[in-house]
Amino acid sequence: MQFPNSGSGRPYVRLDARTGSFKASTPEGSPVLVDMKGKVLDLDLENAKQGWLSVDQQGVNFVPLKNRDDWIGTPQPSKDHAPAVSLDLMSDAFAEPRVREFRGNSRAVTTFIANVASEAGEIPAGKAVRVRIKAVRQINVGRGTSIDLEFDLAPQDKWPDLSAFDAHRDVPAQPTTQPPTQDDDWA
Repeated sequence: MQFPNSGSGRPYVRLDARTGSFKASTPEGSPVLVDMKGKVLDLDLENAKQGWLSVDQQGVNFVPLKNRDDWIGTPQPSKDHAPAVSLDLMSDAFAEPRVREFRGNSRAVTTFIANVASEAGEIPAGKAVRVRIKAVRQINVGRGTSIDLEFDLAPQDKWPDLSAFDAHRDVPAQPTTQPPTQDDDWA
């Protein structure tokens, strides 16, 4: 029997907001844990999509907003849908392909992206925002917990062109036995 893929089918990296661990997809099928502390991430905020995300046994349902920041214009599809973001992320933190989909509806993910966008300010057209993850910390929120992603923002002259993402989008996936490289500079 065959069933349609409930996700986007693209290579991904996800944050488990309960544990603070990042998981990257692999060609073998089982995601691998990736330690993001100290790693450099390039975030395509220019093309990021906000929307409503629901994940359940039937799969993933992401409903993008009609217009950025217009949560009224695209009503919440169901009580199971939560505010979410979906964007491309590029990093040496994982094996090829270096460009991955980063999507989530946890407080940790949406707060991280909102904080990066706020600190970055006006983003030049065609540029990705470069950050280095300083810490991944568990924090208390109300009666529960979440994850805080502490980061440093690279100087704007170190932000890569979005065209750099194209060189790493369609690269064949490498076996997970290849250790990821360490990001040592802002170059």
